Amino acid sequence: MTNDFSEFRPNLNIFGVTKQDPGWLYLMRAGDLFKIGKTKNPKRRIRDALTWSPDIEVIAMKPFWNISELERMIHEGLSDCWHKGEWFKFLDDGMRDFIVAGLCGFYEKDRDMNSVDFIYWYNGSGMVEFQIERDSRRVSLKRFQRDLAEESRA
Repeated sequence: MTNDFSEFRPNLNIFGVTKQDPGWLYLMRAGDLFKIGKTKNPKRRIRDALTWSPDIEVIAMKPFWNISELERMIHEGLSDCWHKGEWFKFLDDGMRDFIVAGLCGFYEKDRDMNSVDFIYWYNGSGMVEFQIERDSRRVSLKRFQRDLAEESRA
């Protein structure tokens, strides 16, 4: 998925993607920690990130619809890798490579296609299992992340 625009134009209504909450999902790296978040202004986010860590690496910055929901889904799907806030430390190189390749694989400018492709990528990744588990525990995402961190230390 390296082209700027896909040739196929999805009917977003069929996939349940509403054209609201536009923005970019990003993946940044500082050492062995990865920040996954959302922004409405990529240039400002990168500028701000360089104040947190002058050596931060921007790995992916991709446009989507419904970024607040997608960010929450990724954070939930990576709950077992949660470090603090929006920072994650992957359990192994395979998981890290999967997330990096996945987020880098989305189009640079095709918000519509990215939003449809995200559904397939996320559901096929196994991350949805954490969503199911959190729902069964009936706890907030933050509580679920803290619980998993405590369980992994035990």
